[in-house]
Amino acid sequence: MRLLVLLALWTTATSSVLIGSFVGLSMYKKDNLELNMNSVVEAKSVNFYITPSPYLPINISPQQDIRIITLQKFFQIYKSPLSDHIEDIVKQADLNGMDYALLPAIAMQESGGCKNIPVDSFNCWGFGIYGSKVTKFSSFPEAIAQVTKTVKEAYIKNGLTNATLVEDRWTPSSRGNWSYAVNFFISKIRDIEKNIPAS
Repeated sequence: MRLLVLLALWTTATSSVLIGSFVGLSMYKKDNLELNMNSVVEAKSVNFYITPSPYLPINISPQQDIRIITLQKFFQIYKSPLSDHIEDIVKQADLNGMDYALLPAIAMQESGGCKNIPVDSFNCWGFGIYGSKVTKFSSFPEAIAQVTKTVKEAYIKNGLTNATLVEDRWTPSSRGNWSYAVNFFISKIRDIEKNIPAS
């Protein structure tokens, strides 16, 4: 008899919880759920700076440029061969009016920061590499200049201003993995930049 009473109480309590949950969920507006889902996706995608920071002095030495200091620390963490070409990266970003963090982030995703590239290609960005075709450059400075210019002209000027949008043309088969990694490395660069003490 006692078992029968416990079973009846359990059934009643479980039914009440299920009905209450169903009513609560049905009252929740579908639009709110979609809005929240979109917000989460947008928060994961980092927009690139379209132009260099307007707050940087024009005649700044490399020892004072926080971007150069940031990339030195970033490439040191990952032991990237690009650490010898940081000034080229920042200079080309400035010349093309784009975010200095983008090329290093793409290089990290495409080649582990230039550790895994086709022989004698100087191509850390997977630029023009598909199937048996490999685009080669004569040097890292040439590669940095050409890839930066192409990213600006063919991608950013056409409204592809975050990694998710760039991914659709750069590597369409990726399905989010590429942009996730690029955003991850851009965020790492931003974190390093934020934690550099003011001099």
